[in-house]
Amino acid sequence: MKYLLHKLISLVLILFFVFSNSGFAQNDCEVSLEMIQGDYSGDCKKGLANGEGVAKGTDTYEGEFKKGLPHGSGTYTWANGNVYTGEFKKGLKDGKGTLVIQLPGGQTKEQIGFWADDEYIGENESPYVLQYKSPEVLSVRVQDRDDSSTDKALYIEIQHKGRVQQNPDFNLNITTGSLLSRTKDGTSTKIVVSQFPFGFSMSYLGETVELQFYQEKSWDVKLDFNK
Repeated sequence: MKYLLHKLISLVLILFFVFSNSGFAQNDCEVSLEMIQGDYSGDCKKGLANGEGVAKGTDTYEGEFKKGLPHGSGTYTWANGNVYTGEFKKGLKDGKGTLVIQLPGGQTKEQIGFWADDEYIGENESPYVLQYKSPEVLSVRVQDRDDSSTDKALYIEIQHKGRVQQNPDFNLNITTGSLLSRTKDGTSTKIVVSQFPFGFSMSYLGETVELQFYQEKSWDVKLDFNK
């Protein structure tokens, strides 16, 4: 009888410590994104949310975590009712997803497409696409422009085998979207865009370049011709 009682007490103690440790581990599991810090339930690794889980703070996130941050597929719900369902990377919207935005009067607006570093790119995964360049166009280089201006513009620079040309004339045919203005800006031609997606076909010394831009931001466009 004493043996059975001893075994029963041992079993109860083991179960107590198992569940206690599980509870402590859960409470000690940290979420690194401030807006969803508070209550967390889910998988842990080395003290951080990692795997599947649910985090509730000012906002709520349910989905995949990595090293304490939303990473992978999940659903993020803001306190104002906006909901994003899709892919995350290091706590930011990154990849394919759908954002439902709450509007006054109970209406909603749905934004479907791709995000990069928490910014909406558009319905296409690439922020821009080179659609065509003729054989004597040596290279087409497009870079994100670090510009504090509120204007969204393209800065087109023309080169001849690497030598920058001083604002030569070229023909520009708008194929998608619209522009506000076209002006000279240093060695570049500045095209202020009013509507994205924005596409154009340009002709210069008998050569052609066709580009389409999806992401609403400013871009440096450097075109090198075999001239």
